[in-house]
Amino acid sequence: MACGLALACANAGESVLLVDAISHGGTRLALGERQLKNRGELLELDTATSLDEYLRIYLKFPIPASRLGPISRIFEYVAAAAPGVTEILTIGKIGHEVRERNWNRVIVDAPATGHVVELLAAPDNLNTMIQAGPLNDQTGWLAEILEDQARTGVWIVTTPEELPVSESLELADRIGNETDVALAGAVINRMPDLLSQAGLDEADRLATGSGGLATASSMAALQTRTALRESTRFADVWSTTGLPWYAVPIADDPVDAARRVWSGLT
Repeated sequence: MACGLALACANAGESVLLVDAISHGGTRLALGERQLKNRGELLELDTATSLDEYLRIYLKFPIPASRLGPISRIFEYVAAAAPGVTEILTIGKIGHEVRERNWNRVIVDAPATGHVVELLAAPDNLNTMIQAGPLNDQTGWLAEILEDQARTGVWIVTTPEELPVSESLELADRIGNETDVALAGAVINRMPDLLSQAGLDEADRLATGSGGLATASSMAALQTRTALRESTRFADVWSTTGLPWYAVPIADDPVDAARRVWSGLT
């Protein structure tokens, strides 16, 4: 979804920074050989790189901290003692790009479920522990960016299955209750081609037989019923937010499928 949105925005003439916030390699893999136009870039974040940049920008530290064992060990101790320090480096780097680089759009492929809440809440959580000093000042401007609904919003991506839908709805509640960051919308990804009622009846009939056709028919009927039930459950709850949601179909090239959907909206 993040790659598809980035490509749609870049193709529309925007300068785009696509951020892999957990540096898991999946964003680069999904992007593949595709090129982000109009100064588009992919930024893959990890804690060591973010710490190096933080020390360079704010403390004018000349040598990357990752090359100095004692500094790295001190940081690990501080991060363990003060929850939110690791997350503030990641979200801080993203906020710095928003503030300084003047991209038309910064799109973040964020971690799943609970960890994204910790990431979004990090500035406020750290601010309650550190009442003064440069770190307090930096969490202040970062919180302003995150809480500005004209600049920042979270898109939740789920699939039409029971567990992903339940986790996504829970995530929406947690973002609303535990952070000051606004939801922007939702995507139901990997929506299958749904059988009509006549198709379901025929699949049920064939499923009573034996062999591969019966198995395939049973699976097709189950997929349709599950997708209908779970997408309806998600849509019913999500409608109370008043925010949009969109479905992206299953495709051999999921990034291109996402790009086509986003291109119709940007």
